[in-house]
Amino acid sequence: MTNGGVIFDFNGTLFWDSEYQEIAWDKYLETHNIQLTTAQKKEYIHGRNGKDTLEFLFKRELNDSEVEQYTEEKELIYRDECLKHEMRLAPGAETLLNQLKTKGIPIAIATASGKSNVEFFINKFNLLHYFTEEHIIYNDGKIRGKPHPDIFEMAIKKLDVDRSESIIFEDSFSGIQAAINSKVGNIIIVNSTKQDYSEFNFPIIEHFDEFDRTTLSFLHRNR
Repeated sequence: MTNGGVIFDFNGTLFWDSEYQEIAWDKYLETHNIQLTTAQKKEYIHGRNGKDTLEFLFKRELNDSEVEQYTEEKELIYRDECLKHEMRLAPGAETLLNQLKTKGIPIAIATASGKSNVEFFINKFNLLHYFTEEHIIYNDGKIRGKPHPDIFEMAIKKLDVDRSESIIFEDSFSGIQAAINSKVGNIIIVNSTKQDYSEFNFPIIEHFDEFDRTTLSFLHRNR
């Protein structure tokens, strides 16, 4: 086991797509005649497992086939919205990822996105330049969604790192709670949408250049 690693959420963290997600969800909800408040979206959509979200929306249990069908219907809308814009990783993200790669610090993505979106991201952002494919952990429908810590637990296990010395970058409230529940040593909040995170006592960044690199020096020194 190495000392520590770095784990990134993706949507809203490494890729600032919250506006595209909102538009896609609004179009999707309108198609199904569903109305949600902003608070409900925050509670039941952002950062959540797709199955959990869909069962809340449709007020019933869904089988795997239904989850796949409803999910892909929404994600087609989302990817179409993404393609209307210039797609870039978050400000400062590429510099940080290159530094982590150079230092040999284990890194992973832990995202609530499904397989089709992850393949889309891998292609658009050349993610395999930074991450090995097995270290891009996504929602396969078999693990509990955030705020449960399962996806972060899986990332920690795959990286074979000490959780107490590892770092998680997150933006969603459910994701931050999942990071807390994973008992990781360091949590960094990425404020990509000007949210109020005052309920949490963690460092907040609005650009990856604001991340304190001395933490990386510590990880590198102990490798």
